[in-house]
Amino acid sequence: MKRRLLHALTAGAVILTGTAVAAAPASASDAPGFVCNLRENTWLRAAPQSSFILRTLTAGRGFRWHGQAWGIDDDVWIYGHGAEDPALDGWVPARNTTC
Repeated sequence: MKRRLLHALTAGAVILTGTAVAAAPASASDAPGFVCNLRENTWLRAAPQSSFILRTLTAGRGFRWHGQAWGIDDDVWIYGHGAEDPALDGWVPARNTTC
């Protein structure tokens, strides 16, 4: 009887622990700017429309936009850094973020 009760309590504890874990919201460093989420995997580029890619940023992670933007027509780019590397700033298409 004690063994059965112990198994039931252990199973209950595992289930409660698993449901209590929630995903933390994406965030970047404490540098000034607005925290956004990336909608899809996105290349962080050295300049807007540049072919020089600094790194790939992962969908669902944070992107801190420093308030600078560049755009022509519907092609808008924003400057900041991803949560993967807060020390590396670059440009991403605004359409790939929730900003």
